[in-house]
Amino acid sequence: PKWYRDKVLAFMKDKILVADTDYYDTAGMSDADIEAARVVKYAAATESSDASLLTIKVAGENGGVRQRLDGETETQLAAYIAEFKDAGVRINLVNIDADTFNCEVDIYYDPMLLPEEVEGACRETVRAYIENLPFNGEYTNMALVDALQTLDGVRIVEFRGATTVAAGEEVLVTIDARCIPAAGYFEMGDVVLNMKAYNG
Repeated sequence: PKWYRDKVLAFMKDKILVADTDYYDTAGMSDADIEAARVVKYAAATESSDASLLTIKVAGENGGVRQRLDGETETQLAAYIAEFKDAGVRINLVNIDADTFNCEVDIYYDPMLLPEEVEGACRETVRAYIENLPFNGEYTNMALVDALQTLDGVRIVEFRGATTVAAGEEVLVTIDARCIPAAGYFEMGDVVLNMKAYNG
C-alpha cells in the first residue's frame, strides 16, 4: 500500500507517462512546475482484510485547506493508476469532500476570565485538532478532551458526544471513542460549547 500511496502522490496533472513506464519525463520542468503539477497533496492506501481490494483516499489543497480533486483531475488520476497497478489488484479510489465533524462539550471555566474569550480559544482548539489530524488519521474523543484541558481558564471538560457525516450522506454517525473519516479528513460542523462558570 505504501508504494501505491507514493505513486499517487507523484501523479502530475495534464502530463503523460513515458511510454511503457510508470514515470514522467520532467526534463525542462522547474521544481516549481513539478510541484504545481503534483495536485494530489494527500494520499493514503489501505488493503481490505482479504487483500483483494486496495482503497486509495486522496485530497488536494487550496489555501492550506484540504479539498477534493476536481472531476477532470480524478479521471486523469484513475487512468494513471490503471497504467501501473498490478494485474488483479482492484482499486477503490476515494475522492470526496470532507466528513463533517460535530460535537457538544460542557466547558467549566475560571470565572475570573471572560467566558467568550475561553470559548473562542476552545473553538479554535477543536478546529485545529480536527483539521490537523494526519490524512486518514484516527480522531479520538480523548485526544480532543486532552487538547481542550491544556487551555488557560479551562477547569473541567465534560464531553457530551460527537457525530460525523460523510459527504453526500444524511445519516449522522455517533463517534464511539474513535473514528477515521471516510474522506480521510474532516471539516468543522456544529460545535456546541456550553460555557459554565466553575465555582470550586
